[in-house]
Amino acid sequence: MSNGNARAIWLDYLRSFVTLLVVAHHAALAYPTFAHFDPAHYIYSTAPIVDDNRWKGMDFFIGFNDLFFMPLMFLISGLFVYRGLARKGVNAYLRDRFMRLGVPFLIAEVLLIPLAYAPSFYKATHSIDVVPFVRDYISTQQWPVGPPWFIWLLLAFDGIGGLVFSYWPSFFLTVGNGLADLSKRPFRLFAVIYALVALSLIPLSLWVGQYTWVGHWGPFDFQLNRLLFYWLFFLVGSCLGATDWQNYLFKQNKLFGKGWPFWLGLSLICYVLFVMISRLGEGWVRQGKLSATEGYFMYDLFFVASCLASISACLSYFKQTITRPSKGWSSLSANAYGIYVVHYGFVTWLQFVLLSIDLPVIVKFLIVFSGALILSWLCSRLARRSSFVAQIL
Repeated sequence: MSNGNARAIWLDYLRSFVTLLVVAHHAALAYPTFAHFDPAHYIYSTAPIVDDNRWKGMDFFIGFNDLFFMPLMFLISGLFVYRGLARKGVNAYLRDRFMRLGVPFLIAEVLLIPLAYAPSFYKATHSIDVVPFVRDYISTQQWPVGPPWFIWLLLAFDGIGGLVFSYWPSFFLTVGNGLADLSKRPFRLFAVIYALVALSLIPLSLWVGQYTWVGHWGPFDFQLNRLLFYWLFFLVGSCLGATDWQNYLFKQNKLFGKGWPFWLGLSLICYVLFVMISRLGEGWVRQGKLSATEGYFMYDLFFVASCLASISACLSYFKQTITRPSKGWSSLSANAYGIYVVHYGFVTWLQFVLLSIDLPVIVKFLIVFSGALILSWLCSRLARRSSFVAQIL
């Protein structure tokens, strides 16, 4: 891609940044004020480990992250789909994706995620017996999926993308060119994207409930109310990736000619409005001024606006500021996938070790985040010394 189809280093660094957000998000989940632990079914807890020390600041960090970081991950992943399908063909592309996504997913679900949930079992039962843990893990807890839900769902989306390409090879390019035409009128493009994202999220969320997971699917569980939401971001990325998208979305490396401070400010304003509307809506529902459905409808409308603004801020910042390779970012980029695959166990065990230690929440969070990141980074670097593993991770 002149700028559109060549490997863009800023995108690799942005994807690495999202991986940092994933680790930080999981590190924070032990400490928000809304956290709770269910000893009978720890899978229903807000996190595998919940600390008695809480801080409202973690609520805002988790809430802000949750608005955009996984949609952004699916968007970035989609950007490389069309190019891979066109270059390799459907069969070879899907074989490669199975090796890169399917194999790590299976290893994570069989070995790594059970280890990550072992502290939960001990906290609930004070037992270290392996057989009861495995029995409880599979039957009672229904084999928790953990963070690899993203990996298997991305593989499923890749499979759907391959089917689309097989039966309608020009689909991604046609839609991508349509987005290019719309980009000449940025407000209209944003209106169309907003409407599509809202339609992908709101009806299903109002039907099945907010933050609803399928359940009973074991390691293939996923967040049901966001299925179409995530698919849409992946699809938009796939269509953009079929075109010279960077040239028509960015002017002088600025998203629609606006610098990253503009988009960052907009994202913060949208998040503040989202929080305010959420609280107002809750109050109005309690007072009987709104139905629960109407309250959640307002919540989701501002959720979508904040999501899109934050994604725009991230794209704009990295496109505008990453002008040359950086040794640290390059190392993080090379190991980001490995970090994602292995980090969860380090997070939960560090949270578990810190349970009985009296420290401020922010200190505990920083210890868990930095410790899990460093250990995961080291594990990934060591594993990638194998040429076979390096091809996968």
